[in-house]
Amino acid sequence: MPVDPAGHTPPPVPPGPDDAADIIHIGARRARTTAPPEHQEPTVGANGQPDPTPEQKLAEIIQGMFLEEHRTLTDPATAEAYDITLRAMLLMVDGATARAGLSEEHHQLLRSLMQQARQVPGIL
Repeated sequence: MPVDPAGHTPPPVPPGPDDAADIIHIGARRARTTAPPEHQEPTVGANGQPDPTPEQKLAEIIQGMFLEEHRTLTDPATAEAYDITLRAMLLMVDGATARAGLSEEHHQLLRSLMQQARQVPGIL
């Protein structure tokens, strides 16, 4: 730790809100070691209601982003603009595969993620 000219060691700087962006959650990246169950019963949360599915969680997160900007994906015009944007992103991913050497595996992964994101307005 650096020492200032008076001989005092400054206190450590607490992490700020931007420091969280540097965190990579490894649990989501680990390979599955067992096959997924054929049918998995939904887990129940503390309120007795079923926990949200991954698709519902994604919808809540993306809707939250829109709500922060005083918009909502339940508005048909906003949902349409959102879909147009995702279609443009799909076009860019296809172009990156054709021109920039994006692997087929990464291409399919990105397309799948964007197709899931396109379902958000319907989930809400």
